[in-house]
Amino acid sequence: MKKSRNYVLAGIVFVLTMVIINASAIILSILTVFAGTVMQGVQGGYDAAQFLMENSNFYSCLIYVITGSVFLLWYYFAFIDRKGLSVYMKEQTRRIRPATFGWLLLLTLAVQHAVSLILTAVALLLPSSMETYNEMIEMSGVSDYSLLWAVATMLLPPIVEETIFRGLIYQYLRRAGAAFLVADLVQAVLFGIFHMNLVQGIYAACLGFLLGYLAYRYDSILVPMAMHAMFNLCGTVVSELENRFFPDALVGLLVLISIPVLVVLLRMIYLDSQEGKR
Repeated sequence: MKKSRNYVLAGIVFVLTMVIINASAIILSILTVFAGTVMQGVQGGYDAAQFLMENSNFYSCLIYVITGSVFLLWYYFAFIDRKGLSVYMKEQTRRIRPATFGWLLLLTLAVQHAVSLILTAVALLLPSSMETYNEMIEMSGVSDYSLLWAVATMLLPPIVEETIFRGLIYQYLRRAGAAFLVADLVQAVLFGIFHMNLVQGIYAACLGFLLGYLAYRYDSILVPMAMHAMFNLCGTVVSELENRFFPDALVGLLVLISIPVLVVLLRMIYLDSQEGKR
């Protein structure tokens, strides 16, 4: 009965995530337009809607703060409160060494280039989906670099999404008795669905599986949080710098060798986590 309860809790977390993040987006939009209309009439409502469209990072921050406040509290009372924060942090950091972050950065760069292979394949097989994805990226504000962008891209999503998927969902599945591969695959697929876009969902599921492996290998949610932030940085600033300053041949070479490099780095991650265990 207790195992079944944990499966149910994992499902509830995902359903609530989808409800809260979408409902908060809709409610924020309605309230903003309503407030603009009340203060300045129809034109005010239109201007308020334009403000949200032109300030997508601010809009995203609000949504993640609302969603995160629910699930961070849930995670705290489910996994931290009984043992205490200091004990929890010791458990979370006992396998992490300074070298860990170097390996994570290299792994992130390899994954980022491997994602280019996925995007190329999708563009060939599903050109219309790729076109929709590119339009979404252009409207998302991912290249509107600022302090608010950093919060909306590198701080809130890694904290909130890792807490939900590699924290609550993965841990509840493991508590229910699911084997690591099963729990990791399920949370990864749900992570892909969470993004509500076919193209992004495909590579997000692959990334989610790797992040779940890191959580398992280091027995810590902090490691996937760190890599998630690095991935978001590499997918925006670093990728843009590469395309601007690297010749196309070099970028192509980095993409081609990304898979074998990824395999080697996963081996180094395994050895690093074992060293941290000692």
